[in-house]
Amino acid sequence: MPRKKASPVIHPFDQLHGTDTSGLIPGTTIVRGTNARVEELTAYYGVAPSILHSLLDHWLQHLEPNAPIENTVFMDIGAGKGRALLLASQYPFQRVEGIELNQDLAGIAQANIDLWAKDPQAEALAPIALHHADATVHPLPDAPVLAFLFHPFELPLLKRYVAHVEQSLTRRPHAFDLAYANAEHDSLLDRHPAFRRIWMGRVAMSTDDHIADLAAIAEQKEYGSTGDELCAIYRYTGRSS
Repeated sequence: MPRKKASPVIHPFDQLHGTDTSGLIPGTTIVRGTNARVEELTAYYGVAPSILHSLLDHWLQHLEPNAPIENTVFMDIGAGKGRALLLASQYPFQRVEGIELNQDLAGIAQANIDLWAKDPQAEALAPIALHHADATVHPLPDAPVLAFLFHPFELPLLKRYVAHVEQSLTRRPHAFDLAYANAEHDSLLDRHPAFRRIWMGRVAMSTDDHIADLAAIAEQKEYGSTGDELCAIYRYTGRSS
């Protein structure tokens, strides 16, 4: 008798807000219709809300950002379905921007943003904009930036993104911090002469997020959940002369 296909697991965040940010989408699917190579991309999986909240709170309270949050643009690099954008909009950033290479995911993210704008439980404080674009060439804002990466790229694409950031900030200097969750390629940034690591640690999920995480990846043999993520925050300092 054929095995019954399991129903998709809906994260509590989506249950509360009616959004669609759940699920795990492999890089082999995301790469379709893009100019990337499959070995450059990772899977889409929405960041646990408790992880992002903890990262943002730590950045604000302990790492002395170079600009007030009200003047800073939050940028989600590899925005996927947009969960991090929605969560970040609950902080008083100047604005929140997402960059997503895959057209289908960008469309889902935009639909989620539209739903969020009408949700009285969203408690949004910052406007959100979504760009269907390649983050390795998309212009940086002319404002202080906090970039967020939830391990969207494998090493070759991450190298191109970091090179793009350095080139942009060399031409038009401004404050730039990078929050990296599931920091698989932290050594690239640790060795980079234009970036300085200002914090690293394991960030724990809430109990609800961990339960949802375990349920979502229960049938994905190549993935596991420890209930936390290795995270790092870097600050662009430029190359010393």
